[in-house]
Amino acid sequence: MIDLKLKNYLSLILILILIVSGIMILNTDMVKAENNTQIVILHTNDEHGSIDNFAKIAALKKQYQKEYDDVILLSGGDIFSGNPVVDEYVIEGENLRGKPMIDLMNEAGYQVSVLGNHEFDYGQARLKANMEFAEFPMVLANLEVDPSEADINQPDPYTSIESANGINLNFLGVIEVQDSGYPSTMPVNLYGLKFLDPTKTVKKFSYLKDEGDAFIVLGHVGHNWSQKIAKDVDNIDLVIGGHSHTVVEKPTKINNALITQSGSDQQYLGKIVLTFNENNKLINSSGELIELENVKSSDQKVAKKIDSYNADVDKIFSRKLAYVDSSISGDSNLGALMTDALTNSLQFKDLGYDVDFGFQNTGGIRVGSIGPGDITVGDIFELEPFGNNIIMYKMTTSQIKDMLANSYKRDNSIDLIPAGLKYNIIVNQTGDVKRVELKDLNNKPIEEDKTFTVAHNQYVASAYDFDTKTEGENTYIRMNDSIIHYIEDVISNDKLQSYYANQELNRTGVKIEKGGSGDKIAYTEVDISTVGKADHSVSAGNLFADAVRSELNVDVGAYPSDQLATGAVYPANSDLFDKSLNLLFSSFGYDNNITVATVTGSDLEKMLLGQARYYGEGPVMTHVSSNVNYTVVMDQEDIKEIKVFIDGKRVDPNKEYTFGINSYVWQYYANAADPLSSETTSATEKEILVKYLKEIETINDSILEERITIKK
Repeated sequence: MIDLKLKNYLSLILILILIVSGIMILNTDMVKAENNTQIVILHTNDEHGSIDNFAKIAALKKQYQKEYDDVILLSGGDIFSGNPVVDEYVIEGENLRGKPMIDLMNEAGYQVSVLGNHEFDYGQARLKANMEFAEFPMVLANLEVDPSEADINQPDPYTSIESANGINLNFLGVIEVQDSGYPSTMPVNLYGLKFLDPTKTVKKFSYLKDEGDAFIVLGHVGHNWSQKIAKDVDNIDLVIGGHSHTVVEKPTKINNALITQSGSDQQYLGKIVLTFNENNKLINSSGELIELENVKSSDQKVAKKIDSYNADVDKIFSRKLAYVDSSISGDSNLGALMTDALTNSLQFKDLGYDVDFGFQNTGGIRVGSIGPGDITVGDIFELEPFGNNIIMYKMTTSQIKDMLANSYKRDNSIDLIPAGLKYNIIVNQTGDVKRVELKDLNNKPIEEDKTFTVAHNQYVASAYDFDTKTEGENTYIRMNDSIIHYIEDVISNDKLQSYYANQELNRTGVKIEKGGSGDKIAYTEVDISTVGKADHSVSAGNLFADAVRSELNVDVGAYPSDQLATGAVYPANSDLFDKSLNLLFSSFGYDNNITVATVTGSDLEKMLLGQARYYGEGPVMTHVSSNVNYTVVMDQEDIKEIKVFIDGKRVDPNKEYTFGINSYVWQYYANAADPLSSETTSATEKEILVKYLKEIETINDSILEERITIKK
């Protein structure tokens, strides 16, 4: 037998051995951890000329360089178009459009960018100059340049960056390509350029994973595509997206690839941490978004350059053109102002044009309102930042009707705001265009078989499908210059106020007639309308908000006014088809999901207030579910307060509530609040509504109730 003392002694020895072994194992793990390399990738996308946060980005890069093994700063594309300081940088007669953006990206330390669709907006000559000025590569793989026709050089498809620790990262760039074969910019700027399928291109270059330690795709194609490409291609490590302006608060992993995007306009800086082991193998990836508004540090050298650029054009853009007591708001009124500038221009008369009609695409109206107060040159360049030239055509009545029908078919919505006429698109219940009705501004029918002089901006002229009697004549007068001339030299300040600011101008409409067939999903006993969507509750908004509440079990279901089609009324006492929904809900064409957030009652009211103040067309930005109503308190045109009531009782400022809304607009609501949590559904908006409609089967007058009170 073993002596008890000896047994205890042996046990103690065994424990000591185990402790020492554990320490050795721990030390080994620590050595491995010490041999790991962490590389930070900082990213922005869709900056659209925003320059004021470059000093913060530069400061953060320098800070992280002290904390990590290496830091790489990059852009996901669309660095241009959206800020007059960048887009109209013409100094002493020299066209330097885009230069401020590139200069500040150089100064902040950007190391790579993908070419986005708006990089082509200034034309190839300026793009070439900007690419040569950039101290970082602007890559694009799905582009073939014909050197005999194009003015830009063939960009590199990818770039390789080697970290300080010898880790090699390959960055491949791709851009969105529409059905037309072009990215979303003026086709006239794309001569000599052939764009290839982005998905096939990524697959072609997937060998880059084997030629480096990480394969990173800069995909200026949209967030949905980013997720899809990660599923389709196995060896991608990271997809940094752009184009859809999606705020990805917490990057997700699909097929081992981390997927992210950082919104737009430099509101956020994305931060990705890639961890490599001692064998240069990627063993972990994670990410977050940094809200730059909350960053206090600033690189002073970059800040001085920003101030210098802002000062360079301050005198140009601060020049006052007019004064209005109330704002000119919404696509209808702003579009009328823009197109009336074409039909009433003294500049075009001097060139020999007597313009009958003008058209402006709603996508080219870049702000929700101008005024109240002084209207400046800068306001006009924010309204129309692209500097599109005006093209003149001769068109017959039937050609104009065909053009408007084709325009409507693009997204099942009104897209062209006219001057000189009014029009209605007549469709059946599944969206088939039956005819187009044209009237003059006095509501008299436009003569058939007559030829008119029609003014289009350069984008519409090159990107839209229409026939004409004559080839377009480029006037070389820019749209924004025409608006400035109209306000300053043609129209009186009093008429600017009384006509464009004090009344609602509605020159377009959609009439839905009974007819058509398809996948029936419900029956409606009442009209489903979007008319007056910015001024009061509308049945289409109420219907969708009810669906969100019912299907997702939230306290407040919501739908935003700006995502509803304009001026559509679906007829009562008729079947509702799958295709019918796209006539009412414009956002359905983008396959948005629903974000469900948990917020306090105080933040719920702040969110609705922030968006109501932002929305230019009227005080109603948010339509809500049947258990909810709210009051908009106004002082003249100013929205002072929003009070939200659930089941007749005002929300408790400190109580938590769940709120569901379109996943794209959620980022803007969230800016006004501090959400406690948020999660996005996998189902699209349309799928949620269809499920709800099939459950209730019949839509009744409950969606007609007024859920919003405007108190003046």
